[in-house]
Amino acid sequence: MAQARYVGIDLGTSTSALAHVRPDGNPEIVPNADGERLTPSVVFFDKFEGIKLVGTAARDGGDPDRTVHHIKKHMDDPSYTVEIDDQKWTPTEISAMILSKLRRDCAQIVGDIRDVVITVPANFNELARKSTVTAGRLAGLNVTRIVNEPTAAALYYAHTKDISGRVMVYDLGGGTLDITILEIDGDNIDILLSEGARHLGGSDFDEILLEILAEEYRKKNKAELFNDERQRRRVLSIGEEAKKMLSKLQKISETIGNDTDGIARVDLSRDLFETAISRLLTRTVMLVEQALDSLNLSSADIDHIVLVGGSTRIPKVRELLEKHFGKSPISCGNVDECVALGAALFAQRARRVSEVCNHSYGTLAIIEDAMTGEARIQNSIVIPKNTPIPCSMSQTYITSEDNEELIEVEITQGEDLDPRYVDIIGKISLEVPPGRKAGCEVTVTYSYDENQRVRAQVYDAESGLKKDVAIEYRGEGVLSDDDVERKSAYLKQIKIA
Repeated sequence: MAQARYVGIDLGTSTSALAHVRPDGNPEIVPNADGERLTPSVVFFDKFEGIKLVGTAARDGGDPDRTVHHIKKHMDDPSYTVEIDDQKWTPTEISAMILSKLRRDCAQIVGDIRDVVITVPANFNELARKSTVTAGRLAGLNVTRIVNEPTAAALYYAHTKDISGRVMVYDLGGGTLDITILEIDGDNIDILLSEGARHLGGSDFDEILLEILAEEYRKKNKAELFNDERQRRRVLSIGEEAKKMLSKLQKISETIGNDTDGIARVDLSRDLFETAISRLLTRTVMLVEQALDSLNLSSADIDHIVLVGGSTRIPKVRELLEKHFGKSPISCGNVDECVALGAALFAQRARRVSEVCNHSYGTLAIIEDAMTGEARIQNSIVIPKNTPIPCSMSQTYITSEDNEELIEVEITQGEDLDPRYVDIIGKISLEVPPGRKAGCEVTVTYSYDENQRVRAQVYDAESGLKKDVAIEYRGEGVLSDDDVERKSAYLKQIKIA
């Protein structure tokens, strides 16, 4: 069978999808072996036959201790692992199982899948992006590019809708919120800014609805609705379906219960649900305002608002955005598929897309206050957030002590000047000749590539010595190159269904 061309994958928090570009130039979702356009991002570890179930069958496995949900939320945590049957699995390996199912199932329809573009939230940090690429490698995929989810969605909207000018993408998915402002001019798309929250999405709304159901059950049955994770997952699934129904109906009724305290009929209204999640929805609007302020724009400066992610089907979301902008948001209908569809278009490179750096990168340095003369350690930004990429930027610093023999550069990620509120994501140590006076120039250069991966270099002008490194993370949940080679071979042997 021929190899599929122009493949894009949305590796989502709640669901994942794969799309390709047809010969006529239009993208389409490729269904999995179960005939589903969206594959639940869930993995179940069967203890009898050793099979790793992925998708709907995994979600309905029934044993929460052997079921992994929402692994995407942990892709940025170097210490996170899942332990099942005395074996530890990293978020990267779990994600690779999801990708493996998509690759194998969809290949039956479009041919062998090798080269792919995979999407990530715009606010994913360096570790999460690297982990996503590694998951693709483990699944036997060549990840040609990582692209931000709102960018991919914008490509799809530009392909299917007659929109141009300044556009805001409001992407509220299962686990994250991304706000991206961009300009569309013919075949050119220029990203101006991306803001967002890593842990704000539909799964948070589900948890709130779960508590509503639990409280109603307490009132009616004078008992707890769930006492273990199995029961909790069952009610959470009911709540998720109720959320979807409340996007269409004003009121619904659900039957809930457990094995010991009986059942209860609970009435839910859209007003009750939307009031319960109002704080989170208000936070999304605040992030919209923050994005506009960062570009010195007002809501009137936005020509179109486009909706991405299944959670934008909640009527209150559209209502809040329409009130804020004075115009109706645009929906493509398949808001939970447009990211994968756009990723396939990105793979085709039918349009020129200019991305931006989604975090600031800098180093810790002793900075003197011009007003007080006081010197203290601060985060000195080398690459500011929202700088167009690929890019390479430098800052020159002065050594502060005599006889320094080791120059250490701590690489930071974050916008705050206070070192307490940024992440240290790497370090470069450069040995220099002894006997030097203070005041030697040291230049730090950071490079940010199209996959939004960072390299750093330190150059000592006095000695001419320099050192160049890629950012490396350490932790139980981080795979080394040797781990990738070894575990890639292992994943090919296990049964994934």
